Parts: sequence; structure tokens; C-alpha cells
Amino acid sequence: MYNNLYTDVRSTNVPGITKLIGIYDADGGIFGEIKYFYNKIFSNNHCSLCNITHGSSKNKKEWGECKKRLPIPIDFIHLNERNESIKKYTEDATPCIIGKTATGYITIIGKSDLESCKGNIEKFENILKEKLSNQ
Repeated sequence: MYNNLYTDVRSTNVPGITKLIGIYDADGGIFGEIKYFYNKIFSNNHCSLCNITHGSSKNKKEWGECKKRLPIPIDFIHLNERNESIKKYTEDATPCIIGKTATGYITIIGKSDLESCKGNIEKFENILKEKLSNQ
């Protein structure tokens, strides 16, 4: 159904997708941060997308550089910041990276691929480019 949406991921735009949206598996805001850190410490729960985009001070710099190289713009939202259509599309599927198209959303990277990155930005970038080129 989505074959041939992308021609060349090195270009500055990817036909069919207007933007990428990363959805963290955590709520935003001060209470969301507190809950996330509590669960991370005491329940060993974590968000693999959080580990990629802001897992350490080194990651922050590398992430900024990676973001500039991505073929399409990417925005990030927390669970409690999703609109109804994104919430319905991503229910029980976060963290993930989805693409916004003219007709809705398409999943680009799911939970297991994000987890496999183990916070490594280069691995994330390679997976993202591969997924985009295979759409």
C-alpha cells in the first residue's frame, strides 16, 4: 500500500511524508518526569526513545547533529500530548516513530527497533534511513 512513497532518503524531503513524529513512552510535564524517573529507578521501566534523544549529555550533542541530517523534520511528543488521532494510532505501541502523510499516519520505527538501538544515535539514524528507503 505504501510502496514507492520514498525515492531517496538523502534528499531534503521524502515524498508522501510531511514530518516524522517521535512518541515517547512517558508523560510530559513535571509530574510525568517524576513518574518516569521513579519507574526507571524502582521498576526498571524506561523509554528507549528517551535514551536516544536525551540519554546523556553526549547524546544531546550527537542528537542535535543527527537531527540536522534527517531527510524530513522530526517532532517529539509525550503520551499526554498526543491528539486523539495519534493516540488511537499509537495506543500500546510506544515508544515509536511515525510518519504523517496526507491520509493519516504510518509507523516507521516500532518499539523493538528502538530498544535494539540501546541509546545509540548512529544505530537509530541507520535504522531510520533504512526504514524510510524500504517504504
